[in-house]
Amino acid sequence: MSETILFVDDDIQLVSALQRSFHRTYHVELALSAADALEALTEAPYAAVVSDLQMPGMNGIELLKQVKTLSPDTVRILLTGQADLEAAIEAVNEGNVFRFLRKPCPQELLKKTLDAALAQFRLHRAERDVLQETLVATVSVLTELLATVAPTAFGRSSRVCWCVQKLARDLKVSDPWQFEAAAMLSQIGCVPMPPEVQRRHFGEEIPALSETEGSPSHARVAARILERVPRLDMVAQMIGRQHEAYENAAHHSPEHYRIALGAQMLRVALDFDRAVGQGRPFAGALEELRRNASDYNPEILSALGNVIRQHAGLQNTDLSEEAFAPIGEPRLPWPAGQSVA
Repeated sequence: MSETILFVDDDIQLVSALQRSFHRTYHVELALSAADALEALTEAPYAAVVSDLQMPGMNGIELLKQVKTLSPDTVRILLTGQADLEAAIEAVNEGNVFRFLRKPCPQELLKKTLDAALAQFRLHRAERDVLQETLVATVSVLTELLATVAPTAFGRSSRVCWCVQKLARDLKVSDPWQFEAAAMLSQIGCVPMPPEVQRRHFGEEIPALSETEGSPSHARVAARILERVPRLDMVAQMIGRQHEAYENAAHHSPEHYRIALGAQMLRVALDFDRAVGQGRPFAGALEELRRNASDYNPEILSALGNVIRQHAGLQNTDLSEEAFAPIGEPRLPWPAGQSVA
């Protein structure tokens, strides 16, 4: 990633002078307003943003708050006059800026601040990379554990993950890894189950466990296991709610909405997989879910229909099972008894 620094100020002479002063030392870009800066942030990442406080439209504090949301790794620096000192101190205390500098700022002090900002940016990136590697390794270990101890549960989670990946793509969700991780680990709560309970849970023995007997319990166990893992707290909540009926979360916070969306993806994928495992053709399985449409997020049900049509290569509403797995498409390990062309 290029360690680019963005200077934001409505005074074109000032930012041009800054660019001339530092272009040989740093990769520098300019923005003449907060709106221009936010537009630039949507197109490319920045290591640091240095913003003036007093600008028309949106001041520097509000801009840097938005920068923090849009690009948490970007280090934020505020330039302010003496009269705005209290506002700048408040911005620092709230965690929205890394440093604030008073104008006019000596060039040597600004250079030291920029060096510190880049060092902070590199530290954030290194910590995130380590955490990401640890997270991937943790998910991998738990998945291998599931495959070894509960292979039938692993089979279901693999099929559900395939479905959730396609749903996430159709819905164009951001950062789909959380939804995919929730799908792969959705059955991890089955690991502590005794073998005979597992067989009943997956319908391999009669009488099979009812939904109220088994599924919510293993979902709660999975949530308790995963909520202790850094960065998997939202995944844990998705899994813990995978059997809940649909609740419109459109007006809730973005985090609450994302958790609810992930939980509903799991429910749709799990119920679809269960219906197919009972011998229904794919069109019949989808129709079974549609008969209980009030239990599901309508967008996800619609996306499931799109997924089936797309992978069948169909342009109409024909959802015949025979067309679902075209030549070259990896076939899902559906339970025995389900014919897949």
